[in-house]
Amino acid sequence: MRRFKLIGVDLGFGFTKGFDGQRSVIVQSVLSEQGRTDDSPGTDRLGPDRGFHITADDGDFFVGDRADCDWRSARHPRQPERLFGEYGKRLILAVLADFTEMERPLHLVLGLPVSHWQRLKETFVARLVGYHQIRWLQPDGSRIPKNIHIRKIHTLPHPMGTYLGMLMDADGRIRDEALKDQKVVLVDIGFRSTNVIVMERMRLSNRCSGTIDLGVGRGLEAIDRKLRQQSGYAPRFDQLYQALRMGHIRVEGQTYNLERIRAEAFGRLAEELAARIDRMLTTEWDLDRLVLTGGGARELAEPIGPLLPGAVSLIENLQDLRLNNVQGQLHLARSRWGL
Repeated sequence: MRRFKLIGVDLGFGFTKGFDGQRSVIVQSVLSEQGRTDDSPGTDRLGPDRGFHITADDGDFFVGDRADCDWRSARHPRQPERLFGEYGKRLILAVLADFTEMERPLHLVLGLPVSHWQRLKETFVARLVGYHQIRWLQPDGSRIPKNIHIRKIHTLPHPMGTYLGMLMDADGRIRDEALKDQKVVLVDIGFRSTNVIVMERMRLSNRCSGTIDLGVGRGLEAIDRKLRQQSGYAPRFDQLYQALRMGHIRVEGQTYNLERIRAEAFGRLAEELAARIDRMLTTEWDLDRLVLTGGGARELAEPIGPLLPGAVSLIENLQDLRLNNVQGQLHLARSRWGL
């Protein structure tokens, strides 16, 4: 067994993700001091994707779906200064706890929103490198100690992880020689923000890269408002997310079709987001390709694709589009620190 463990971690306004090559964790980027009791049918399973109940030296807190915090609330980390403080540190440690075993050191490749990456990367490394002691609290009251040892961290801007996943194979070796010489735009559509980077001959162009404070959450909020007008029902985030995948939601015996309001909401969002992306790329006339990635890309790929410059493609993922960055970040971890 390797003396250390390699993990890709991605901190976003909507979700925090982790991947070690065998399993993944995706939790909402939300925590609170109060937990939520979930009595909904079919949602009683326990596990990291349902969130965590953690205790540490600075108190108890619930993470992800376990947090008693409405997704419409301003208590969500919409502001960068909140997400990139102790709030973000707790989210990352909660996700890492699921990968920690026998105090085995962790080597991380950590992804941060591109507009905040340069300013915050050293701060995050200083906060996270070292030893952290937390405890998982189980429903029966038992506590599982987790001694997290973070030995090394390398930071990347979103969505360079997706680019590395295109460039490298799972062992961290170059697999796409043509990509090395291309000029590629990657558009990472997240929940609260969209990150855009320009990669030219494997180098990041700072001139046209940045974070747009607009994501697929804007469309979800519009759909939520319409649904509440029609039914009087305010679904939890996970319920609405699942309903959009199915195209309908059932409330008190009545089925509401979401296809039309979904198309309208995401159509308007696509137009606004495409206009802002186009302004960022005004000087980038010689692009080889534009790649859509991120958790919101599937919802917006069809309406936004024709509105963007150049040849547009969507990076698929058999597991979840939200994992594109962490999977590529793990490829880089294997390249830097060995298999």
